[in-house]
Amino acid sequence: MGKRRTGERGKKQGLPGRGRPGARVLFLVAGWALLAALLANVWAATTGPAAAERATTEPPKIVTVLEGYDLGPRAVVVVIAMLPIFELRGSIPVAIWYYNMPWWESYLLSFIGNLIPIIPIILLIGPVSNFLMKRSKLWRRFFTWVFERSRRRGGDLVEKYEALGLAIFVAIPLPVTGAWTGSMLAFLMRVRARRAFPAILAGVLLAGVVVTIVTLFAEETFRIFVK
Repeated sequence: MGKRRTGERGKKQGLPGRGRPGARVLFLVAGWALLAALLANVWAATTGPAAAERATTEPPKIVTVLEGYDLGPRAVVVVIAMLPIFELRGSIPVAIWYYNMPWWESYLLSFIGNLIPIIPIILLIGPVSNFLMKRSKLWRRFFTWVFERSRRRGGDLVEKYEALGLAIFVAIPLPVTGAWTGSMLAFLMRVRARRAFPAILAGVLLAGVVVTIVTLFAEETFRIFVK
């Protein structure tokens, strides 16, 4: 009885429970990712490749927009990987084809950028969406559309295989998959953060490998046909 009362009193007072250490670990990982991104920006500002080293092809519009904010090449790659539409399936080709970066650097910067939004989404999508949906019909429609779309794309896979299904879903580098949608699915399917983050992390790693190989193969194929 004493332990039960103590536990109930702790919940009412908002005392930390067993899940708190896991949350702290996730925040540490998020801090590492953010620090890595900041270092990438500093590195880009000081050692970025010159314009003469870039490919002669017309840059994608997203690259032109980001360069307009005085971002260096490496910072551009990181930011593209952070965006929900592009992620690393867009940043790796930009890094290799447009900036002529080596494959390992393209992969590393894209992995860092794609990793940054994961933890904030997993931890904050619930309270943020509830807060906004209660205060605006527009936000309610938006989040309803996003959640239904995410559940329709990979809900069955995650429901059947849980964390493994989440990793597989994220690892498939298609416009309807990726870390952003995977993080939404983790919230919708009630996958705990301590299981969701490693699964999404593994998916991002595998997706990066697939996109890098496809990008390099496509580039070599293009060179063969244009010779």
